[in-house]
Amino acid sequence: MILTYIHADNTKENISIKTTTKVKKSWINIDALSKIEFIKQFLPAFYSGQKIILFDKNHKQLLKFHQDTDINTLQDIDKVNKEAQLLFFTSGSSGFPVGAFKSRKNLLEEVSVLKNLLKDYNIKRVVVSVPFVHIYGIIAGLLLPSSLGDIELIIKDDFLPYDLFDQASKDDTLIVTTPVFIKALARLDESKRLSSCLFISSTGPLHSDDVVELESKYSTKVLQLFGSTETSGIAYKIGKTKLWKNLEHVEISSIDSKLSVKSPFVSKYILNKKITKLNIPFTTEDIIEINNNKFELIGRSNKLIKIAGKRISALEIESMLESIDDVNKAIVEIVYKKDLLRSEQIKITLESNQDISKSIIKSIIAQRYGTLTIPFSLTYVDKINYSSVGKKVIFS
Repeated sequence: MILTYIHADNTKENISIKTTTKVKKSWINIDALSKIEFIKQFLPAFYSGQKIILFDKNHKQLLKFHQDTDINTLQDIDKVNKEAQLLFFTSGSSGFPVGAFKSRKNLLEEVSVLKNLLKDYNIKRVVVSVPFVHIYGIIAGLLLPSSLGDIELIIKDDFLPYDLFDQASKDDTLIVTTPVFIKALARLDESKRLSSCLFISSTGPLHSDDVVELESKYSTKVLQLFGSTETSGIAYKIGKTKLWKNLEHVEISSIDSKLSVKSPFVSKYILNKKITKLNIPFTTEDIIEINNNKFELIGRSNKLIKIAGKRISALEIESMLESIDDVNKAIVEIVYKKDLLRSEQIKITLESNQDISKSIIKSIIAQRYGTLTIPFSLTYVDKINYSSVGKKVIFS
């Protein structure tokens, strides 16, 4: 593998990476200010068997947790040490981040499965726009390219949509990215065919309209990966289909409509205030409908709205709101309050060029889904930004 680092001034540098390093008995953090420094530290440490903690240092609560907590002294850490080599954390979008311990086998078996998915593509270049501190970045952005043999891995600390489009314009390229970039690329004023390029997207939901727009505009394909930090990869789909197909070795079932997963990629232990052994099969909060050997992902159990008898995901409502001309970004949350006569309330937050009346929103929802009877609040903020993995974050 040839590693190419693009500097902020767009100059390029080929980087040599050591394959081994001295291993410490204790768990270590990787403290790197750039992606290239991260790779220089991570790869030799990983292949040498070092136990590594990865987390987003911009997450203030998680940073404080690490400053106050020595992982090496936690109760039951000896049991974990017999199994695991890496500790990842969830993004914390629905509460304090949960840690998921992964063994080397967990990771490399999934890499092998993903590599098999790509066997029909003649990949010579891999461009990565995702951060490496989360599990998707490590598996799809670093370990997968490392397994592809004589390819070029291209990284930059902060890709812009036009930068990524320029890289995608080169033949036989795999782009490892997020829904945020898929949406942004689809909206560029470009028309070049990217038929020999494949996009992989994960870390969050991607609306089918955005997939259709990108694929039809550039004659390309989008491969979406679905999973979580605890489960790692669960399923994949290519194109606009609603149905997800299990990754090889992954078994799924439905328990009270919730997705239940059994696979060699699932963590044996998690860190949620204390070390806990995970129950396998692991039941997620994802509501699904199984269709033969595939399934449709309806949405997270806490992000579903019932309109005219149908369960609609918050993502669907967000996408609909963002189709309004003056709306730049939208966040839809479901708020459960015991003091309400109804069991739920919708909280809508908009980054918008001007105020949008509630009556217009209700009318648009009614046209697509039916009459909205659930009360909703409407708030405007200066900025809705994105986290390092492409999840929306509110700035007032």
